[in-house]
Amino acid sequence: MTNSQTEEIKSKLDIVDFISEYVQLKQAGVNWKARCPFHNEKTPSFMVSREKQIWHCFGCGEGGDVFSFVQKIENIEFPEALRILAEKAGVKLKRLDPKTVSQKSKLLDITKLAAAFFHKALLESQEAKIARNYLEQRQILPETIEDFYLGYAPDSWDKLLNFLQKKGFKDNDIFLSGLVVKNEKGRLYDRFRQRLMFPIFDHNNSVVGFTGRVLKIEENQGGKYVNTPQTLIYNKSLVIYGLNKAKNEIKKKDQAIIVEGNMDVIASHQAGVKNVIASSGTALTLEQLKIFKRYSVNLALAFDADLAGQMAASRGIDNALSLGLNIKIIQLPKTINGQEIKDPDDCIKQGIAHWQKAISQAASIMDFSFDKTFKQYDKTNPQEKKEIAARLLKQISKLADKVEQDHWLSQLAQKLETSENILREAFYSYLENKKNPDQNIIFENSKSKSRDQLLSEQALAIALKYPVNLKYIIDRLEPEMIPDHDLRQIYKNLIIYYNNKKDFNYSEFEKKILNQEEKNLVNLMSTLTLLADRDFFDFTEEQIKKEIINIISFLKERFINQKIKQVQNLLKEAEKNKDQQQVEALTKDFLNLSQQLNNLN
Repeated sequence: MTNSQTEEIKSKLDIVDFISEYVQLKQAGVNWKARCPFHNEKTPSFMVSREKQIWHCFGCGEGGDVFSFVQKIENIEFPEALRILAEKAGVKLKRLDPKTVSQKSKLLDITKLAAAFFHKALLESQEAKIARNYLEQRQILPETIEDFYLGYAPDSWDKLLNFLQKKGFKDNDIFLSGLVVKNEKGRLYDRFRQRLMFPIFDHNNSVVGFTGRVLKIEENQGGKYVNTPQTLIYNKSLVIYGLNKAKNEIKKKDQAIIVEGNMDVIASHQAGVKNVIASSGTALTLEQLKIFKRYSVNLALAFDADLAGQMAASRGIDNALSLGLNIKIIQLPKTINGQEIKDPDDCIKQGIAHWQKAISQAASIMDFSFDKTFKQYDKTNPQEKKEIAARLLKQISKLADKVEQDHWLSQLAQKLETSENILREAFYSYLENKKNPDQNIIFENSKSKSRDQLLSEQALAIALKYPVNLKYIIDRLEPEMIPDHDLRQIYKNLIIYYNNKKDFNYSEFEKKILNQEEKNLVNLMSTLTLLADRDFFDFTEEQIKKEIINIISFLKERFINQKIKQVQNLLKEAEKNKDQQQVEALTKDFLNLSQQLNNLN
């Protein structure tokens, strides 16, 4: 590698065009400015000079050329920055000595070849007919298959492994790519077999990992989806499916639409709505949110109603609000033309106009939270009125802008029909207690927690501390019956772990959670085991079983009653709008829920 090649790359790239792929630049005289991507700021102090081909932030003092920008924003070393920029500039690099090629570069070469291997298999192999039929059934067009470079993993233990070995890659490098697994005897075999393959690209269009969807349910085949594990080039908390395709459209529309599944992204792009990406699960990480913010401060989440509610209360949304992002919730219709709508893909199949309408009618996160909370609780009941205040004051406290906080405090007082002064006093007291967590926090201490929150904690505490009861709990308690987001996440992981192992080992389960980079959940688990010691240390097995029966019974009844209340509210609205089809569907839901309640009683 010579300096002349570095200069050639710089001469063929415009630093303004390149940096604008990461941040929203606005012209300021002969230069361009933006909010700095390397630190939080309200007033733009990040400047880019087209004439000098340099950038500098007057807020944090960082600066340099296009190479230093890529290294800093991607957190990579010079060889990776060189590779990215050479590809962007169309400059063919001189062959490097293999000893000097970085490990990341090798892995990128391996995943690129693997993507081509899977794609060729999908298009040409007889065995892949099952995948082609599936895509045809899902109405995915040939040009979309090409655009997203979809593939097929053959039903073989070593086809990909042999292919990569013949290309000259060492077994250890193939293993480090995450594409193969090592058995107990140290032999390697293909991780992905008989699956539809979704290559995952970073925003520089390099393949960094894969998601494989099962096409035939068979014993010992693993879960419905298998993902590349964490590698040197794949970090699930940083990667966003579809961003490489959507980033320009996100900037153009100044909004990113986040969906749950890869097929939702593909269907939306195919239908012409291209500012859509997937979060690879519902937990939005701080790192992902910072990446979103490079392209737009406006995010819209499109999940089903229950999941949207969970998202609204999640830590990801807390982070988004603290970063000053504007969050909207896209609420999909329950049915269209008599067809149940479970996700954006279902909605799009009924006509793109339905998807566009849902997007245009998206509610702000605060409107959504207010609406959901007031439907869930009865404001005429003093205890439930207090719960409404507690939940919404907490949500308001997450807003970064004080003017917004002021607006929603007034709205809350008005809707609760209570004194605004009292609410403001409670709000400022809550903010003060957040700074001093050792004090009892208004609305949040154990005495003022709702009963379903306390009982959910006890249920999880018993499950973790006395796992002999685990199967009984899992068979009867659904995750949706647990109101708290973090408790629900622990419980979902617990179900997956137990169903795989048919046994429970706390230390092993704790490691599994830590591997998912969920240290906050591990801390909560520790607290729950202390709670079990506090509440149940002198209980007999029979007494603990009785407690579990009572807890599950209460949580089930509470959950069904909440569902009934929601359906009744929706029914009133449907009757008011004279929507007969919706009235019939909701009446059926109401009768079904009432029957469930009667059976429980």
